[in-house]
Amino acid sequence: MRMDSQKSTPNVGEVKAPSRARGHARVAALLEAASAEFAEKGYDATTMTAIAARAKSSIGSLYQFFPTKDKVAGALMEQYVTELEAAFEALRQQVGTPQLAERLTTLFVTFRATHPAFVVLAETPAVLAVGGSGVRERMRSGVASILTAIAPQLPEQEAVLRATVVQHLMKAAVALSYDASVSEPKAAMLELQRIVRAYLEELA
Repeated sequence: MRMDSQKSTPNVGEVKAPSRARGHARVAALLEAASAEFAEKGYDATTMTAIAARAKSSIGSLYQFFPTKDKVAGALMEQYVTELEAAFEALRQQVGTPQLAERLTTLFVTFRATHPAFVVLAETPAVLAVGGSGVRERMRSGVASILTAIAPQLPEQEAVLRATVVQHLMKAAVALSYDASVSEPKAAMLELQRIVRAYLEELA
């Protein structure tokens, strides 16, 4: 029986929760290895065998916690989004500081740089179907919470709409940070941050 399937069937089996400290450490190592594999090879080319090998773990141990590759990716996405939600909450507590626009922009640019697998997985339908559904919505909700902290009178629907705009401005910031054709990247980023700052100040 072939244990390594590159085309794992979604929704097969459940992720096993580690019960002891050693189990938690093993899962963390597996997810770290998976993150590196997804970032380097993309979702489709990554195999369960490669993930286990990179984590210096047996394939059986990997399947014990994650029955399919989709489940591994879904667990990673949950980890990423949870981290972003905590960062959004921290920024929400900083509403009123003049550096909010810069800190928000820096958050997205830095997160993309330190979590290269995030973009790969966020654009993979199979991952969104299993464990990453609602990723964009949860991120949008986090941004909206910052906007409503700035402007408590903002209706929920408008907050979500404006959060969508901010999300796309953040995508522009990330794209700008990777655009080698920009002759003055620092000046360009400052200009984008000025746009974000003006947009946020308009709410107050």
